Amino acid sequence: MKNMVLKNSNYILDGYDLFELFDNSIKPISFAEDPRKYISNDGSIIYSVWDKEDKFIYIGVSGLQKSIEKRSPLSRMISHSSGIRSGDQFCIYIHDFYVIPKLIQKGKYSASKGFLDKLTKKYIHENLSYRFVSFNSQDSNEVVRKLENKIKIGRLGFSPLLNGSDTP
Repeated sequence: MKNMVLKNSNYILDGYDLFELFDNSIKPISFAEDPRKYISNDGSIIYSVWDKEDKFIYIGVSGLQKSIEKRSPLSRMISHSSGIRSGDQFCIYIHDFYVIPKLIQKGKYSASKGFLDKLTKKYIHENLSYRFVSFNSQDSNEVVRKLENKIKIGRLGFSPLLNGSDTP
């Protein structure tokens, strides 16, 4: 039950209210949807990723550039949605923990260029969604990184399945 997050719990961390990341009454955004409809192209965000069973599997941040003028949280969400593993740790986790086991279970695989990235994208689009909280301050890049690290180690009483302190 470690990944189950209860509705109406207190999600205050370092004075920041993070209920939008964890409250089950807030419908998460599917990775199949265009993130440009939801995420601005400035500031920083912290985001939580959920599977179809509402398990908290990943915590991440975006918009970490030092200069506030250059912060763009949108690019990371577009990258995650693409399923392309190169340079994207989230896509690598999804590939390793969800896509490969399905291929092994089927018992057959025929190598072809880009095939695994396509399977990863398909899995992400069909099974995963996210919630996020935006920050737009001079130190927003530092704020989201500190919050992410504290959530990873379980400061809210739980941690994400894939990149938390109890990572498989």
